[in-house]
Amino acid sequence: MKEEEVKKADQEKEKNNNNEPVKQEIEKKEEVKENKPEKTVKNEEEKKEETKKEKKKKEININSQEYVDQMLKKKKRRIIIGIVAVVIILFSVAFSTVFAITTMMSDKIIHKIKVNSIEVSGLSQKDAKEKIEEELKDSISQKLQFKYEDFSSEFTTDDIKTKYKIEEAVQEAFNKGRDENIIKNNFNVLKSFFVENNIQIEAEYNKEEVKNIVKTMANNIPGKVTDYTYCIEEDELIITPGKAGKKLDEEKTMEIIDDRIVNISSESNKDTIELPVYDSEPDEIDIEKIYKEIYTEPQDAYIVQEPFKLVVDVDGVDFAITMEEAKAILKEKKEEYIIPLKIQKANKTVNDLGEEAFPKQLSTFTTIYDASNINRTNNLAIATSKINGKVLMPGEVFSYNKTLGKRSVENGYKEAAIYSNGKVENGLGGGICQISSTLYNAAVMANLEIVDRTNHMFVTSYAEPSRDATVVYGSIDFQFKNTRKYPVKIVASVNNGVAAVSFYGIPEEQEYEIRITNSRTGTIPCEVEEIPDPDLPAGETVVEQNGHNGCTSVAYKEIYLNGEFVSRELLSSDTYSAMKRIVRVGTQAAAPVVAEPVAPVAQPDPVQEQPVVTTEPVQTTPETPVETEPVETPGEENP
Repeated sequence: MKEEEVKKADQEKEKNNNNEPVKQEIEKKEEVKENKPEKTVKNEEEKKEETKKEKKKKEININSQEYVDQMLKKKKRRIIIGIVAVVIILFSVAFSTVFAITTMMSDKIIHKIKVNSIEVSGLSQKDAKEKIEEELKDSISQKLQFKYEDFSSEFTTDDIKTKYKIEEAVQEAFNKGRDENIIKNNFNVLKSFFVENNIQIEAEYNKEEVKNIVKTMANNIPGKVTDYTYCIEEDELIITPGKAGKKLDEEKTMEIIDDRIVNISSESNKDTIELPVYDSEPDEIDIEKIYKEIYTEPQDAYIVQEPFKLVVDVDGVDFAITMEEAKAILKEKKEEYIIPLKIQKANKTVNDLGEEAFPKQLSTFTTIYDASNINRTNNLAIATSKINGKVLMPGEVFSYNKTLGKRSVENGYKEAAIYSNGKVENGLGGGICQISSTLYNAAVMANLEIVDRTNHMFVTSYAEPSRDATVVYGSIDFQFKNTRKYPVKIVASVNNGVAAVSFYGIPEEQEYEIRITNSRTGTIPCEVEEIPDPDLPAGETVVEQNGHNGCTSVAYKEIYLNGEFVSRELLSSDTYSAMKRIVRVGTQAAAPVVAEPVAPVAQPDPVQEQPVVTTEPVQTTPETPVETEPVETPGEENP
């Protein structure tokens, strides 16, 4: 037994001896590990924070009663802060309510509010409106003046039916601090003490009328670009190429006008507006487009009764040459191109249908001319013969220039007085503008739409201001559109000093009566131009041209139904230049006058007198310019 115990002890000892190196190795590693610094070392702030927490816990743990006291103090502090906050909120609500009620009950506009830069703070709505109207009275009814070189034009805001919404702007100013919830209202009121608020007055005006005015100015620009034109003379298509020139930027002009009208103030810019004009090239002649416009098949006129329908006669028109040949003609540089045509007449015309097609006179207008002026009367007769019997279908546009064609000797026109370069001169076709002006008035009175119309450079004798329509072949046209339900027919004549144009057709279910009213809105003084004339004795004067004042004017279209007024719309706002009074002033030096020598008297010492020479011319008083009415004024082919 003892042997076994001894043996077991020996085995245990041997086992411990075998594990000793492993144990020593583990102890060494542990020792190294203890001596090695930690890989994740907390920063100083974290250590301090932990130290504070441990200290605090220690204190809390040590002094638990103190901890309780601290918690009670914190709770009291929170309660006090809550009470103060509630008091402040209640006070703010009360103050805001009182403040809001005070503002609402006041009839004054709040601080730092302006309308179009006009201070209205502290004013009632009535006083604010009166102040604005007083300070803007010159701007509200302002005159807009335009200029380019020698050309000028003008119109007023009243001419385009401008309406300024002053009451609405004042109401908006008054509503500041009143029209939202209490918080926002009070915020806006407080904000008004520091931030200025400027309200813009909205403006409304007739933009279509402005477009017409701008278009008229574009047509009158000096050196205006001209596009190609064409007309049919018997069996020939005559094409006149365009010419490069100036063009008015109509879109930019509209923007300038809008800015002047909308942005008004007591210090609004009232300077003359320089028109934005730029160089422009004419369109190339589009022969294929022209062909599509003139090509027609022949058609006889006829009437359908139920429902009523009138079909007018149409002559067949086609090129007598191929398109390639026509294009070859246009390749040459010419002032005029002639394309031969094939014309096939209709067998039955509207004139063959009798009065059934055009039973009633829709309008008529007459002007007076000097029948003793043979050349001018000849031109009037040609013009009326060209438009007489012309029928316009609904939606069709009439062109005066295309209907009359080129004014040439071959077409029978003669030299007569025209307006040209600011003077009265002779020109081919003089007088035809009287017919276009007569036609213009008749077209308006027939309630047709005016598409293109331009006033003369000077006031004419046969038509009042804003009731004329000038034309220049290849440049300025007169056009109108048949906006009626049925076709209309033009009947024109000249006889015994009276030029007459009428429209005939079928009355509509609601036929309106049209009246034209016009008035002068301003005067442009006449200037006197003196031209030195060495062929006239010094001091003598000869009036070469009687001048007259120019003017600005407007015309309105008034619409009546069964004698009751319906509406009124602006037809045009025009400017007529003053015609200079031109006076030639003599500059010829007077011939010296030599006195006869006096015979010597018998004296002791006779003295011979020297001849006396008179060099001063006889003084004459030049004529004082006299304002006169313009002479019988023909159409202005070159205004």
